[in-house]
Amino acid sequence: MKLLMENWRRYIDEECEEDEVEDLATYAHRGQTRRDGTTPYITHPKAAVDFAKEFGYDDPVIDAAWLHDALEDYKDPIEMEKMIKSVCPEALPIVKELTHDKGVNYTTYVLSLSPEAIAVKLLDMYHNSQDLEPESRQYNKYQKALLALGGQPNGVNDAHWKALTTKLGVRA
Repeated sequence: MKLLMENWRRYIDEECEEDEVEDLATYAHRGQTRRDGTTPYITHPKAAVDFAKEFGYDDPVIDAAWLHDALEDYKDPIEMEKMIKSVCPEALPIVKELTHDKGVNYTTYVLSLSPEAIAVKLLDMYHNSQDLEPESRQYNKYQKALLALGGQPNGVNDAHWKALTTKLGVRA
């Protein structure tokens, strides 16, 4: 059935169904929690999606925001890749691009992202920055990456860029 749906979507160029994408994200992160050990992890992709909608991004960015950590966090990345491909093939290249190889410097990784992937990455940063203490390690890592971008990158809209750089105290 999934193969039939995938082929059908390819021929009629149907957009991904957000409820299916949300269900897959929820499945990928079931039983996982945020760093506090109690907040369900799915609240993070949901927040990234809410920000994507607030900032006016289109469906591929919204779909990838739901799934941006799925390959890294799911027990079997190959299986998850197949599931993403069957539910939302348009999101898969973005999600794969967002899967950070820990052997690559974080700033180098951010600088390598395509416009759609950078939009999702900066939505991820924006949500994560909501409760960061200035001068924390992650706060400094985000600041360094934003400064290395040298200004607002293609794919990131004005409202999002302003909100993120203001939150992280970056003049870019």
